[in-house]
Amino acid sequence: MDPRQWILQPLVDAGLPPQTIADLLFRLSFEAVASDGTLAGGAHAVVDGRPAPVRAAWVETLSRMIAAAELTS
Repeated sequence: MDPRQWILQPLVDAGLPPQTIADLLFRLSFEAVASDGTLAGGAHAVVDGRPAPVRAAWVETLSRMIAAAELTS
């Protein structure tokens, strides 16, 4: 499996369409850049108000992003 697919699979499994996934990732990226990387509201703020399965998938996706970054550094 492509590592990018592995990272995003929890969101796909949660039923999110590709555009919604792209929007979440864009928002995370924007928040990180706009806040000098501190993410004062937390990376979890991106999915505030979404159903619990989506929030859980987001946490798993973030964990996979971190794991993938550690493997490549």
